[in-house]
Amino acid sequence: MMLMVISSFFSCGFFSSPLPEYTDPLDCYGVDVAEGPEDFVLDTWTGTPRLIVSSHERRGPAPSGDIYSFDLATGDTSRLERTGEPESLPAFKPHGMDIRRHEGKTWLYVVLHDPHDRSVSDEHAIGIYDVGADELKFVELLEDTGHLWSPNDISVLPDGGIYATNDKRGQLDVYLKMETSEVVYYNPENGKWSVVASDLAYANGVLAREDRVFVSATRSDALMEYPRNADGTLGDGIKIMDVKGPDNIMPFNDYLVLTAHFDDIAFLQHQSDGENPSPTVVFLVDPDSGPDAGPDEDDLSKNAKAIYVDDGHRISAASTAFIWDGKLYISQVFDSEIVVCEAGDMDMSME
Repeated sequence: MMLMVISSFFSCGFFSSPLPEYTDPLDCYGVDVAEGPEDFVLDTWTGTPRLIVSSHERRGPAPSGDIYSFDLATGDTSRLERTGEPESLPAFKPHGMDIRRHEGKTWLYVVLHDPHDRSVSDEHAIGIYDVGADELKFVELLEDTGHLWSPNDISVLPDGGIYATNDKRGQLDVYLKMETSEVVYYNPENGKWSVVASDLAYANGVLAREDRVFVSATRSDALMEYPRNADGTLGDGIKIMDVKGPDNIMPFNDYLVLTAHFDDIAFLQHQSDGENPSPTVVFLVDPDSGPDAGPDEDDLSKNAKAIYVDDGHRISAASTAFIWDGKLYISQVFDSEIVVCEAGDMDMSME
């Protein structure tokens, strides 16, 4: 039976890619934060610099998750108390996040699945919180079943505009690489959502800038770039990197830091049992080196460099990576550690 299932996965495009060549292992260690630290953001406004971490045990999955603080100076971690949430928000199942500083306050935006705890597949929301040193004060819940039908990640601009990826309508979309995913935009001036990009297979990570928006399409095996118009709409996208299973996107100077899943079956096996390793790859990407780097390693090296490669025994199924103050921080979808590596001065020319 298992052989039949695996064969069907392969016939639908589930496969593995050879891990990129990687000759500069980093000095790394793990910090136990919480189960399923899938995404994090950097907070430099509330005391010492810290990561605010989205945590949800996804193998069960657990009825609810939490938000944690990871102090980058001391390495201490703690759960952030959430206050002021309405009774209409009985469940807290966080996913992608972003952070924004506005008028002297720090605002955290969190994708929440099944917020009303009704196990309805298309009920999702974005929770907005006022960030304090030890607590998150509830501000607002954004809901729109027509546009937030399966949100995965979000990116928030300084003016409060939000870009969100909707990843899949159902599991067949994933297995068959169906281009049913969308990117949606929230206009802060009128409070309305609109579809700004479509025809993607499992849109996943998103990173918005004033002039362009980057989107990773996991089942399209592509990192996309879209020109951004003044009204928030997007122009035609171009592929700037051909890469197996891209996930979240983070900024680093003029570059992007991108995680990727190179083995579909290993990922599914790791999801079922944490003892099964799933490879982790982290890239440093130059988005300005030209579109469509191509699938082979020689072409890929023109605009991307693998800065961390792991067969899954140090960290499996990495979802988010970020470089800060000479260190590389890597989180993962299921297990509880965030891995910290000495990164040094990373750039595209490093050997």
